[in-house]
Amino acid sequence: MKKRILFIINPISGNKRGPHIKDKIEKMVDRHHYDFSVVMTEYKGHASELAARAVKEEVDVVVAAGGDGTINEVASSLVDSKTTLGILPIGSGNGLARHLSIPLRTDRALELLNAKFESFDTIDVGRANDIYFFSIAGIGYDAKVAYDFNRGKDRGFHGYFKQIVKNYFEYDSDTYRISYDNRQIERKAFFITFANSSQWGYNVRIKPTASVKDGWLDVLICKKPNFFILSYVVLELFVNRIDQSKIMESFRGRNITVSSKNGRPLYLHIDGDSVEPVGTVNVDLLSAKLKVISGI
Repeated sequence: MKKRILFIINPISGNKRGPHIKDKIEKMVDRHHYDFSVVMTEYKGHASELAARAVKEEVDVVVAAGGDGTINEVASSLVDSKTTLGILPIGSGNGLARHLSIPLRTDRALELLNAKFESFDTIDVGRANDIYFFSIAGIGYDAKVAYDFNRGKDRGFHGYFKQIVKNYFEYDSDTYRISYDNRQIERKAFFITFANSSQWGYNVRIKPTASVKDGWLDVLICKKPNFFILSYVVLELFVNRIDQSKIMESFRGRNITVSSKNGRPLYLHIDGDSVEPVGTVNVDLLSAKLKVISGI
């Protein structure tokens, strides 16, 4: 019996590659296994609406063709449903797709969808202030980077790297009150990361051993690296050892609350997309709540 599959394409993702993806879909989708349809998003939040409608219509698979923001929109509407998420990664960072070993080339990602016609994985879902995340959420420096990047004109890794450098010199650490598993601690930190998956994107792994299937969030508390050891810290990052750095402390948890001791608003990012600064961040994990076609 054929499955119904809906492709939701963000036409401005990947330097506006979205419209060209439709042609590849029509050429490559296995019509023996799938009855498919394709729709383009028209505004922010549209992907979420389309995915929610597909769930009500009992569509078997909804494929997000876009970057991490589009994937988050679609996946958020599929949580705890019978509909499976598929991914065609055409964004910049592609953090969740990389973690799930989904090919970045569209033709190979479509081949994976065809090959996994009868199978899927079930993964954990994070939630920060009632907003779902599937890869990484965080507060502090990296959230400020995302905040400035999303409001800037420069896209891609160049634009992201520009904000990384700028905010290293401009963003100050804060002292945070952190509650988890009936414990309360205070830490001065440059940023705090909540990792469901292993990486931010661009194949940059914050916690290489993190798993979307283990029922835990990895929480990483990072001190600001001194300028003179910054090159060493960057090296640790790119050889996948940043979680073992002397500037990093980590623990695992399922329910975490963070606030600023000094009352500062907290910059927060959800899968790389910033939200408006908040007073407190409440993070929890929902175990095995999303079906996804992956290459793992």
